[in-house]
Amino acid sequence: MWQVGARILEALGADEQALRWIDRAMRLEPRQATLHLHATRLCLKRGRLDRAILHWKKVAGEQGKTCLLYWLNRTNQRAFNASRLIQKTGTYSLEEKEKNPAPPVKERKNSPPRFLGLFGILFQRRPDTPPLDEIGVQLLEIGRAEQALAVFRQVLLCHGASPELYLNMGLAASKLGRHEEALEYYQRAQAGGLNNVEIMNNKGYSLSHLGRHEEAIACYELAKEMCPGDATVLSNLASCYHRAQLYQKALSCYGNALRCSSNDTTTLNNYALCLDEVGRHEEALQLYDRALAVDPDNQTILLNKAACLVKLKRYDEAMALCDQILARQPGCPESWGMRGNVLNEMGRISEAVECYNRALGLSCGKFVCR
Repeated sequence: MWQVGARILEALGADEQALRWIDRAMRLEPRQATLHLHATRLCLKRGRLDRAILHWKKVAGEQGKTCLLYWLNRTNQRAFNASRLIQKTGTYSLEEKEKNPAPPVKERKNSPPRFLGLFGILFQRRPDTPPLDEIGVQLLEIGRAEQALAVFRQVLLCHGASPELYLNMGLAASKLGRHEEALEYYQRAQAGGLNNVEIMNNKGYSLSHLGRHEEAIACYELAKEMCPGDATVLSNLASCYHRAQLYQKALSCYGNALRCSSNDTTTLNNYALCLDEVGRHEEALQLYDRALAVDPDNQTILLNKAACLVKLKRYDEAMALCDQILARQPGCPESWGMRGNVLNEMGRISEAVECYNRALGLSCGKFVCR
């Protein structure tokens, strides 16, 4: 009944509601191939390529991805015109976050967007000024994602929609941490025919941050098929496997990423964390040392190495790393907390309590390196 209703709704143009009815039918018959084929078609029409892959794999298995790739290569004519913003804006990296992310700015209804400095007059297009979409890209590149998104919306009002514009809007929303909004833009871009590496990788990024790991993995896996040697895609796919606790796949993927980019500190750190979680602590330490050889003062890597040393009961070395950070940043709460953990493991409870107080800002005694 649900499938018949879905076909009627699809014929009437109500694809979204038809997809909901197919979802209900699959709850009753989760292994029926015709339902997954119908869902695949509807998802492709709605620009939900990640979900389409999941349904297609239920019918054709892993080998079926080849057919989807062929379809993409035939329909993705606009993909080659999309700017590779992802290399410039930093949205590739799953684990890297801005130290001080700007909070989302609520826009007032029926009021013009506000800009800083010179950008405020650029809507008044003059012959010597760049197009609005280029201005939006420039704003995004210098970290003004909220203003970039406002510019892209103005382009949408003035010149209409395009898949490339929706990709840029998704990038801006993702930079602001508004991943649900970003997914809506990516979906519109895909419905318009844009299904390239950039959009699949960025969509995976937003899905992963929303905890939708199965869909994120589908996006990253397809991006990897499109561009097998892309170290960043491999690193992001590995991180997603890692979060989903698919450790063997994660370790293999991290290894492939390092073969493509041997000195990437994010990949080295995440690979070490994965090894640490599966009990391969000595191997993890080797990777932490490789990462620190590239970035000796990276606080995250130093703290992760200290935690690994604690598991090996090498307390003095872990303490030295904490003190190394605190010598530069005496108020670092994470380092005080780690120092407290080390002291607690050593049985020095009163000193550990003092460190925890410092981590919580309850004590401000002078720190002396030992």
